[in-house]
Amino acid sequence: MNFLRPIQSRLQDMPSPLPRRHLYGILLLSGLTLTTAALIPSPGELMDRPVRISIPASLHVPQQQQEQVDSTEFYALPDDDIGAAEPVDALDEIAASEPEWQEYVVQNGDTLSTIFNGLGLPLSTMYKLLDADENRVLDGLRPGQTLYLLIDEDNLLQEFKIQRDIMHTRIFSRSGEGYQSRLKTEESHWESRSLNGTINGSFYLSARSAGLSAGQIQKIANLFQWQLNFARDLRQGDTFRVVVKREFVEGQNTGKAELQAVEIVNSGRSYQAFRHEDGNFYDAEGNSMERGFVRIPLKHHSRISSSFNLHRKHPVTGRVRPHKGTDFAVPVGTPVLAPGDGVVVKAVHHRLAGNYLVIRHGRKYTTRFLHLSKFLVKPGDKVRRGQRIALSGNTGRSTGPHLHYEFLVNNRQVDPMQVKLPMAEGLTGNARQQFLVRVKQLKHQLAAG
Repeated sequence: MNFLRPIQSRLQDMPSPLPRRHLYGILLLSGLTLTTAALIPSPGELMDRPVRISIPASLHVPQQQQEQVDSTEFYALPDDDIGAAEPVDALDEIAASEPEWQEYVVQNGDTLSTIFNGLGLPLSTMYKLLDADENRVLDGLRPGQTLYLLIDEDNLLQEFKIQRDIMHTRIFSRSGEGYQSRLKTEESHWESRSLNGTINGSFYLSARSAGLSAGQIQKIANLFQWQLNFARDLRQGDTFRVVVKREFVEGQNTGKAELQAVEIVNSGRSYQAFRHEDGNFYDAEGNSMERGFVRIPLKHHSRISSSFNLHRKHPVTGRVRPHKGTDFAVPVGTPVLAPGDGVVVKAVHHRLAGNYLVIRHGRKYTTRFLHLSKFLVKPGDKVRRGQRIALSGNTGRSTGPHLHYEFLVNNRQVDPMQVKLPMAEGLTGNARQQFLVRVKQLKHQLAAG
């Protein structure tokens, strides 16, 4: 280290507050730093010539991997050879240019305008679509409904489909600058199926367990309302059988179904109803299940002594009191007839009404008979139209022998001589003959169930 001697001689002549051993230490470190800097190659030298790095044998690197590595490989990487680009299949180009169907499921709060905005379609297209919607199908979008849109590469809506139900789809097709609308109806077929069950609990729960819908159960109750009280008459162990015809489209049930035949066995007695091609139900002989009424509950027409009048002056008290029935002037002991099928719900004596009787006809109609001399039926009895139920009299507050007759619709008195009554008629002629053939087929299906 001869280059340090001049520096050492100068340090000996310089006054210093530090001990001399400290000064020699600083001098030694400075010399080592300069020596190291002189050994490191400059950036220019690195670029001009490669630096060889040898891997020591102590690292136990295999002999074939102990070759020297050129450091320039870390600075200049060769280009990847990925080869020439393959030509695009012409069929792919055609497929990419064809419009594709898009599906959109309507969400809560959606409107046609929000849907079009979300799909990037211009509102002008929506207005053209609405112009073609004469049936206003697009006004009733429902959550869960699926819309089908055919949009081309120019963002033009070529076709729009909205399914109303499983059978009907409304289609809007582009025509010039506007759209044309048409309804597509899928072909369907009907299949008949027999269901049966035993009353266990209520008829409703038993019928639901057998596979009947709530609407079908209500229909059955309405059919037999003149003959059976489903809440009171049906017993545990009573049975029922039903033939139901269902509609299918491509194997999928459309939800439409029609009752074809019903049989209920109550305490050993069979009640049956069969559907005719006119859509109405009849019993096995072709008599209508929609029971009709007779206008006057007497065998022979008799003089009306007092009509239905809400402002009549009472003949005994002289006060204005509504007369909510019709009085027939008949002698004591005249037979009174049931105006329609029903069930007797009351037969009692009242100080004003005298002996009076009440018949319930299904769920909607009720009839009342006052001032009777004798009952021929009792509460709970089922009566048929035209059956004798009592004898007229002069009991209670009465000015003379007569029959006071009331007709109630939904528990409200109406004029029995003016009210529109269900006057259903049975089948006759060829219609009845065709129906009887159909009844044989339906009975066989009922038995098979």
